[in-house]
Amino acid sequence: MNSPETEDESNPSNRPLILALIGAVAAAALFCGLWLTSRSTNPGDIDRMLTEEAPEARATAAEVIELLINLDAGNVDEAGERVLELSTGNFREDYEELLPGLRPAFEEAGASASGEILEGPDVAFTAVDEAEAVAQVAQTTTVDGGERSVGYTLRLTLVKDDENWRADAFELLGEL
Repeated sequence: MNSPETEDESNPSNRPLILALIGAVAAAALFCGLWLTSRSTNPGDIDRMLTEEAPEARATAAEVIELLINLDAGNVDEAGERVLELSTGNFREDYEELLPGLRPAFEEAGASASGEILEGPDVAFTAVDEAEAVAQVAQTTTVDGGERSVGYTLRLTLVKDDENWRADAFELLGEL
């Protein structure tokens, strides 16, 4: 009959295998515990969190929309810089590319645009860190003294970047 010391010496490869097996079982138990905890999130908690986020998302959407619909040669650079601060992704890249030519275009055409938000922006969350804001606006554009007024519905996609909501996409949905 072998003593316990003799068995350990004769099977030295079992110890790492046993340690690895224990580690795998512990990791699986940790994963299951975290998974079960995450699944126990109360829908009321999610609703409460989104309700808390809505005013900030709505304020960002309203500010971006106001900046976009109220432009002239005198404020386009300042407004454009603020839009860049409030935006991200392709929307930011596209607007950044467009911005240098806006003031000369407004000056050359004698153009300006003034508008107001008629309704909204209404915010709906598509994820915890993404929202869609829909607004109806009225805008009057002036070009070389001639005015044209139009109403339209627009959608702004917002994403939460660290602590702030930022505009990520802009889409005209149609005229009113």
